[in-house]
Amino acid sequence: MPHGSEKQRRSRDQRGSAALEFALIVPILVMVVFGIVDFGWAINRDTAVNNAAREGAREGSLNPDSASVVAVVRRSLSAVEPVGTTPSKIAVSVTCRKPDNSVCTNFATDAVSGGTVVVKVTLSHSWITPVGSTFGNGILLSKTVEMRIE
Repeated sequence: MPHGSEKQRRSRDQRGSAALEFALIVPILVMVVFGIVDFGWAINRDTAVNNAAREGAREGSLNPDSASVVAVVRRSLSAVEPVGTTPSKIAVSVTCRKPDNSVCTNFATDAVSGGTVVVKVTLSHSWITPVGSTFGNGILLSKTVEMRIE
């Protein structure tokens, strides 16, 4: 039968080993959680870039004006991009193809009914946790959408 002091010592040793195991597991757990947060944020913004490109293409198919297409894209991305973000993080390219499938030289004059508007949106995505930063400063999220001009 163990004596009281031996039982107390065994209990104290078990608490110490539990604390050590916890200290070894916490950094791994924190990295996994931060990785999930960064990955989820990147997926959210990638979806927003896709939606903004689609909304811009829809605007260009109904109203072939590159300035209005860019405005629609930027307005759409304002929901996920913090207020005051520099415009250099978002790049919008608006081009078109004529009905005979040749490339337009001037969107304002060459975008005619039956042609295709092409909107490319690129967003420079920065990581929000230190874990994401270990893989670089960020990634470029880019989507291209084509839609027939009405």
